[in-house]
Amino acid sequence: MQLFYGVPEDIEKWMSLITQVRWNFPGLETQEKLNEHRDTVLKFMGKRQAICVKEENEIAGVMLFSRGHNMICCLAVAPAYRRRGVATMLMDEALTNLDRTKEISVSTFRADDEKGPAPRALYEKYGFVADELIEEFDYPNQKFVLHPIGAERKARQLAINRMVREITHILADCGPIIYMYGTSALDDFRLGWSDIDILVLTEKQISESQANLLVDLRQTILAKEPDNPYYRSFEGGMLTLSAFLTNTTDRVVYWGTSGERITDRYLFDSFGMEELIESSVLLYGKDIRKELKFPTFHELYADVKRHYETIRKYAQSTGRSFYSFDWMLDIARCIYTLHTGKIIAKTDAAEWALENNLCPDPDVLRFALKVHRSPLEYKDDKQTFDYAETLAEPIHRFADVLDKELKKNYYYE
Repeated sequence: MQLFYGVPEDIEKWMSLITQVRWNFPGLETQEKLNEHRDTVLKFMGKRQAICVKEENEIAGVMLFSRGHNMICCLAVAPAYRRRGVATMLMDEALTNLDRTKEISVSTFRADDEKGPAPRALYEKYGFVADELIEEFDYPNQKFVLHPIGAERKARQLAINRMVREITHILADCGPIIYMYGTSALDDFRLGWSDIDILVLTEKQISESQANLLVDLRQTILAKEPDNPYYRSFEGGMLTLSAFLTNTTDRVVYWGTSGERITDRYLFDSFGMEELIESSVLLYGKDIRKELKFPTFHELYADVKRHYETIRKYAQSTGRSFYSFDWMLDIARCIYTLHTGKIIAKTDAAEWALENNLCPDPDVLRFALKVHRSPLEYKDDKQTFDYAETLAEPIHRFADVLDKELKKNYYYE
């Protein structure tokens, strides 16, 4: 068997193979869809992004890949040629065409799908890591990612996957749904500074024994992997979907910066709700985001105002902590939200504030951004933390700008 780059003369045999395995590809159910796929294949052939393996005059397997999107788009092997190394030949060639210094992605079947084991095993053999749950053509799939060597995000994703396995094992009879939102979902996570925010919703109430296992889960896993820097970063709440939707009491497991506990309510502000609806990542279970109510601007405004009041109250002096710099980023995001009604990453909001000359002390905000981008480089730097202790005045001057933005609005009280 030999590998070739597809040419238009191959299209009939190529489509014959695709027609054989169309049951394995959501979105190819009709002749019209097959015709559309044929046109797509021809376009990929024209860009030398279509490869096939042939044995004599027969096409044994095909693949489409995209250099522009750095992804594998389609992989199919004829039933008669499976387990003969065809997929490996296609993968090896595709990866030589893609940028290994960046993330390479592919969509495949979920773990509980009967069609999933073979392709998932292939991608895992090449080092791909299971990522978010997605849907394509209204069919449940999962994204897999091949990370660059030494990528921080790979280590983080492996920790996320481990945490999801542990939570779903404990809550197996409760129908868990798990989302990740916040900095990780917004691609603004910084090891040494950021949290990994998760929300676990269940169909059935969490039992007392399950809650006791969950409340100590971070420490339990950390005891097994003491050098893993991620498990202590997980924060969030675990409760029934019905209690979350109606904001009623429930048996709730809470993980926070200061500790963990079993409580009876989980407060989710409008910032969190908008992030959950707009930018969260589904890690497990069915997607219920369409059932959620998008926060009104009035609700966002009220939470911005609460942020403002917290800043005024607690930033009278600043300590030797990265979180002293975080006040500057938080103010920038609040101002952005008042301007747009949207939530973005704090890094992006700070850059926006600088571009629009909104900060009275731009050098302070630039330094806060610098520390935020690379906290591990500054974690032992005495001068950085000496500087952190001097930030009260620039924080309050920036808060004055936020105050003016609040007063421009009808809802100011």
